[in-house]
Amino acid sequence: MEVSNPTDPSAAAVNIRPKNIYGLRTDVVGNIHFNLYQEVIYPVEGVLAFHDYVSNKQRFLRLPEGVYPEYIAMSVQRKLLAIIETLPKVGTSISIYDLSTLKKRRSLALPNATSKIAYMAFTCDAKTIVLLTKPPEETLYMLMLDKTGTVIEAKPTANLAKGTVECLACNPQDHSLLSVAGDGALLLMTKSEKGVSVSNNVKVDFHITSLAYIATDLIMIGTSQNELILIENGDIKQRQKAYDAELIDIIWDQDLLNKELEHKIPSEKKLFDQRVLCMTAFPRGFAFAIFNQVFVFERVSKFKMERKTILTIPIGFASEHTYQIANVAICSRQETVIVTTKHAQIYVGILIVPETLKTKQLQFQPLGAWIHLSEITSMSVCAWKPIIMTASRDQTVRIWNYETDKVELVRKFQVDVNIVELNSNGLMAAIGFSDQLRITQIFMDELNIVKTYNFPRCKDVKYSNYGHFMAAGYDNIISITSVYNLEILKQLKGHNGLVLSLAWSATDKYLISGGAEGAIYQWDVETGTRVQEIVQKGTEYRSVCCTFNEPLSIYAATNFGVLREFQNSEIVREIVVPSKVRTPLTDMCLSRSDLIMFVGNESGDLFNVQLPFMDAGGASCTLFRFFTSQINKLFFSYDGTLLLAISKNGTLAIWAMDNIEGKVASMDADLLRSQEVLIPRNILLEKNEQIANLEIRLRQQAEEFQYQLSQNEIFDGQQLAEVHRSYCQALEELKKKNNEIEQRHAEEMNQVTFQISDLRDEHKKHLDNLADQYSERMLIEYQKFNNLRESMLALRENYENKLKTSAGILQDTVEGLETDYKRQLDERKELIRGLMKEMQDKKIEFFEYCRRVEEENDRNMVEMQLQYENKLNAEQNSTQLWRGKSGVLEKRYQTLSNDIEKLLEEVETLKEEHSKSQKNITRLTRSIDDLLKDISDRDYAINAKEKRIQELLHKNQELDKYKQVLSHKIAELKAQIEPREFQINDKRKHILEMENELEGLNQNNIQLELQLKELKDKYLSNMEELKVERHRSRAGRECITAICSEIYHVAAFVDSPKRLQVKVKELFQRHASDDELKRHISLDAEVRDEFQRQRAQIERILNMHKDRKPSQDEEKKYQKLFKENVILLSEVDKLREENTHLRNRVKKDMARQKFSGKKTS
Repeated sequence: MEVSNPTDPSAAAVNIRPKNIYGLRTDVVGNIHFNLYQEVIYPVEGVLAFHDYVSNKQRFLRLPEGVYPEYIAMSVQRKLLAIIETLPKVGTSISIYDLSTLKKRRSLALPNATSKIAYMAFTCDAKTIVLLTKPPEETLYMLMLDKTGTVIEAKPTANLAKGTVECLACNPQDHSLLSVAGDGALLLMTKSEKGVSVSNNVKVDFHITSLAYIATDLIMIGTSQNELILIENGDIKQRQKAYDAELIDIIWDQDLLNKELEHKIPSEKKLFDQRVLCMTAFPRGFAFAIFNQVFVFERVSKFKMERKTILTIPIGFASEHTYQIANVAICSRQETVIVTTKHAQIYVGILIVPETLKTKQLQFQPLGAWIHLSEITSMSVCAWKPIIMTASRDQTVRIWNYETDKVELVRKFQVDVNIVELNSNGLMAAIGFSDQLRITQIFMDELNIVKTYNFPRCKDVKYSNYGHFMAAGYDNIISITSVYNLEILKQLKGHNGLVLSLAWSATDKYLISGGAEGAIYQWDVETGTRVQEIVQKGTEYRSVCCTFNEPLSIYAATNFGVLREFQNSEIVREIVVPSKVRTPLTDMCLSRSDLIMFVGNESGDLFNVQLPFMDAGGASCTLFRFFTSQINKLFFSYDGTLLLAISKNGTLAIWAMDNIEGKVASMDADLLRSQEVLIPRNILLEKNEQIANLEIRLRQQAEEFQYQLSQNEIFDGQQLAEVHRSYCQALEELKKKNNEIEQRHAEEMNQVTFQISDLRDEHKKHLDNLADQYSERMLIEYQKFNNLRESMLALRENYENKLKTSAGILQDTVEGLETDYKRQLDERKELIRGLMKEMQDKKIEFFEYCRRVEEENDRNMVEMQLQYENKLNAEQNSTQLWRGKSGVLEKRYQTLSNDIEKLLEEVETLKEEHSKSQKNITRLTRSIDDLLKDISDRDYAINAKEKRIQELLHKNQELDKYKQVLSHKIAELKAQIEPREFQINDKRKHILEMENELEGLNQNNIQLELQLKELKDKYLSNMEELKVERHRSRAGRECITAICSEIYHVAAFVDSPKRLQVKVKELFQRHASDDELKRHISLDAEVRDEFQRQRAQIERILNMHKDRKPSQDEEKKYQKLFKENVILLSEVDKLREENTHLRNRVKKDMARQKFSGKKTS
């Protein structure tokens, strides 16, 4: 807010800051946007509002003084905001604002100040603003936002024979490409160093109303005839109805699309407006509007877009044509869409419906409160509650709660509402129209009219401070009414012009009134006399108020911008509210402390006037610039901390006041906390009945929940038993598998042991054979031993080395086998440990079993190690034994040197046999390697199978989980279906019974209606007869009286018999006609016929019911009906008796009249 014109800088002026502003300017194109902070940006009065609708907080960007925004556009990155602003005397310019700092970056002048802008947009790099002017110029301007400020100008329609352009779209990826379209024109344009040129002129025969790029080479177009058209690389690819479109496949051509649409039935809904407007593209798809609906398409694949959401604005109080959507904005998260229409209301909705909601049809909801759609004409503030009441030109009355920021009640009338006034308790209100004033009670959701006064042209209504009186000024009369009995107590007359404003004193003893003729009167309410009179002709006192403390001062606002203070019928002080021109003041408000005053004028200026006024005239005025239209009403809240104002543009502004320490009057802490509301008895009974029904439903739900809980417990028990059974089965399978593995391992170990023992036996046999042959030939070779001793020793050493080598190979083989089996055992241990870790929470018994298995395996391993060690020790002992024997042989060699030749021959044979043994050892080594390879292959196969088993087990567990989930869902569905089926069967039975009962009741009702109709007819006929009889009786009495009078006159002729005879005959002919006699006889015959007909009808009905054999229920009903019929028959009999009695009485009267006539004669 801006502060100006301070006449006394040292004075501490009251400051105001916006708390909540309700309003929207509908004359601005692009009046709704989203920024990066999820704030909604919209113009209201002379500012831009940034509304965080999640936390319901607002901040404002003040526009320069006197600026009228016409067009608002936002960059693609949501960092810059461009506003086309108009100054009345300066002209039109474009202001660029940085949304992160809310500061103006630069201002650009329009190339052609006289042209009107039809469309404005940023390019994708936010470095250029594109402008398109309205016909007939139709010029395209590109304003560079660099330091040079280059302007590129082009005429899109220069080469067109016909057609106009009215909308454009910029390419989302290439800042040099854009498209311009309109009625019969679609131009693809390219920006280069030389300027802007038309790259493709697409021939179209339709009116394009909106377009947007959905890809670099794809343009989605909306027409004025409810059509969506897809353009690819300048060619028309698809064309279909926008309202019925559900899928857009970029791959399809028009023929495939037509084949796809052959099986679909087109919608027959009649649209109020068929134009496709506000085509908006976003990364996940695009959206467009048709009248009051927004259609959202989402990209489901690279080439397909599917319709996901249809958002509709519900038609409400405003005219139907005002629900045309004018602007669409989508948040950066692509979750929310907001729209504005031709009336001042912002609507918000979900952009793309989640898959959990199985619907595509949604409704827009208002952003914040339901605001007025036109000028707000009147406002009133309640003292006991934090509510205000407003009236508008949209023919609605609304009640707002300024603490919860909600509209609590909306009432629509058929005529314009001029004024509203709330009682201090908030339970009653006065609503003024052009011809009358109505007093209403404020219910929870309705206004109940209790009294209507014929007060035409009522300009102001004020309830007294204590709430027991109401003063209404209409024409030149002021009426004071009682709030309790709603009667007019006094009518104060004295004004010569319209009464424009009223004000009560603090004690409600005096009433202040201001008139259009320049008079201000202070009235004594008790006596109705004037206490003060101030008359100044030519002045309109549009608003008056008085101080709450003594001495009583009257403040008045005039129609030429002057504030006046009166005391004792004299002007004490007068100040001129500073403004550029003497703008008429519209309203003023004074706080209960008499220290804070605000005034407003027709230009929208809001001033805080420093109190008290200076003695020499004048005062310090602080200007708060916010409104651009006339301020209609100003009020303080009862606690004096809030300022409320309404304007001609339909804006309701609520400000919080600062610097008011010591300037606020004290008040009761319980005020503004009243929660009482009026509820009609029938609504209260309905609510109680609903509560009772809800309690019954709650009990039913609790019973159903208990039943479902028991069913779930049973199901959980079954599932637990099944899990336990599967666990036991898995445990048994693992035990079997472990036993099989142990058995297989034992068999493999036995085979290896057997092979080793066979090798040892063969080696031992071979050594035994060698020893035998050696001992036999030792003597033969002893002679050659001396000559070949050295060679023998060498051969012996070689032989010993070879024996050591063979023993080492055997030892390595045994150790390799041991390490392999140890490795296999370690792998088995790791497998068992892994299984133990997986099942350690549930399988305690399996842990014990595995531990025992490990101990057995360790024990077996230790035993096998001991066996192998013993065998190795035995081999070593045998080797040492053979070495000892070789020593003995050496001695025998020495003693038997004669046998050397034989030994040489034996050596040759030994060499041959040794070579054979070497070959045998090599063969055995190869066989051992093959066995080891076979073992490794088997181990690999075993590991692969075990992995396969693990995978199968994992899949089995997943399938078990899915089975459990599905079975649980099936059980839940069964548990839900079974009671529903029982309920459905019970309902069906009950419906059949009720239908049968209803059919019987209908028949009985038909019969009773017939009987009732007959009885009514009889009653009516009897009443007619009674009327006829009464008429006849009256006529008879009159006739008798006439006859008596005529007889009296005839008796005068007793002296002349002839004349007497003539008179008697005339009398007889006059009163004794045959027609009258016949009529009496016919009436008696009609009565007898009617009686016989009714009797026959009753007997026929009784016979019909006797023939029928009803059920017990029907018998009860028929007995009831029979009793009712008996009562009716008794009443009919009574009527008959009364009729007979009346007839007899009539006959007696007639006989008595005849007898009296005879006597007189």
